[in-house]
Amino acid sequence: MDENTPPESVPYTTAAAGLPPLPVRNRSFLSFLGTQALGAFNDNVFKQLVLLLGVGYLMAGVEYQAVVQFLFALPFLLFSGLAGDIADRVSKGRMMVLCKVAEIIIALLGVGAFLMVATAHSESASAPLSLWLLAAVTFLLGTQSAFFGPPKYGGLPELVRPADLTSATGLTQMTTFLAIIFGVALAGLLADLLVGRYYLAGLITVSIAVLGTLASLGIARNPPADPQRRVTARSFISILHTLAEFFRRDGLMMRVMLIYSWFWFVGGVALTAINALGRLQLGMNNFETSLMVSTTSLGIAIGSVLVSRLSHGKVRLGLVVPALLLLVICLLAFSFLPVHNPTPDDLLRFNEIKGSPELLETTRIIPPATLAIHATAFSLFFLLGIASGFYSVPLLAFIQSRPPLNEKGKVFAAVNWFNWIFILAAALAYGAGMAALGNRANLLLAILGGLTLLMGVALLPGIFHRIHQERPEFVYFRNERGR
Repeated sequence: MDENTPPESVPYTTAAAGLPPLPVRNRSFLSFLGTQALGAFNDNVFKQLVLLLGVGYLMAGVEYQAVVQFLFALPFLLFSGLAGDIADRVSKGRMMVLCKVAEIIIALLGVGAFLMVATAHSESASAPLSLWLLAAVTFLLGTQSAFFGPPKYGGLPELVRPADLTSATGLTQMTTFLAIIFGVALAGLLADLLVGRYYLAGLITVSIAVLGTLASLGIARNPPADPQRRVTARSFISILHTLAEFFRRDGLMMRVMLIYSWFWFVGGVALTAINALGRLQLGMNNFETSLMVSTTSLGIAIGSVLVSRLSHGKVRLGLVVPALLLLVICLLAFSFLPVHNPTPDDLLRFNEIKGSPELLETTRIIPPATLAIHATAFSLFFLLGIASGFYSVPLLAFIQSRPPLNEKGKVFAAVNWFNWIFILAAALAYGAGMAALGNRANLLLAILGGLTLLMGVALLPGIFHRIHQERPEFVYFRNERGR
């Protein structure tokens, strides 16, 4: 992984080069696409429902949504190293199947937690026992995702031709965020329709997990990349060794990983803030609020497809610059949005009817924003999503193309670990920010825009300087039609 790695070291096997083209003829890739999309869909149905049920509550004195995001992120820090070593030692396809089976078991535990969700009103800001149990299941769901990540991202280059990697990455991003769109929207609908019967939502997540498991059976069981890889107690901290290697031997990769992980920090804060913005500042119900999250995800899906089309089979990191500028503009614009500033009395009244059908009428508590303000908020989140797609795909394609085949599992374990460090930081930043700003999510989004601008100014010049020095031709590999 030296900075002067020649283009010949790009890690594709002869078998990968001879795979069928995308998308229809490559059945294994289609199975992979369906598996990861159903997983993303299920994660977001469950997590968004838990987040919506927890809006306005505190858990151990901390904003409940922040705690849930923290618990979902924590397994990635604890288990990504172990997951990366396992992903290199065993068949990545087989590992994905086992992860999907685990998802079914976790979804069944979720049904039990939903059965305990109290429908009676609460006069306290503290989360009831049922929400504590749902937070615990969210931790288990994060654990399953932590083990699924390395075979998912590390296994993708084994399933497609080298020239198709950018397109495959774009399709993966697109289907992931389309799954998020529908998952989040469905969660909002279920939160409004199934008051008092949330266990039915749990049964839906079990069904989705079963479908995902069936889809995973079609993924190719390629041989292990490194069957001699030892999986020991040191695997839990093997990521630290991988990151230390990046710092010492591949400064370009480290910088790209850092700015790519910032995308997840922005997403971790923004997607959580949308729930508070919709419910506590715009007077929306659960479904309308979830549609706003879905609008952002739709923008990401569209941006992911557009950037893969504009790339023409190359990894064009230059597209990150305009994407970052649009990201900053959209986030800063929220500070000018005329929205309600919730008071402590608003939150108390909000929690008094939590879990009852009365909560659907948020106008009883939060003054509804005008149609024009709603349309502006939706438009800003849509543009924010497009910018995010343009921002993330080139960076991820670069990360996928750079490491050798026998190191992809541990590299993507390190990438996942790094991403979730930032998501964990996002949960803490969201909780602290909402407390400091009096639950004014629009101001938190604007501050996030300023931090994003600083991050871009600090890192992008160094990245492009390194690329200019190194000139790795594999960063600009062409597809067959471009030859």
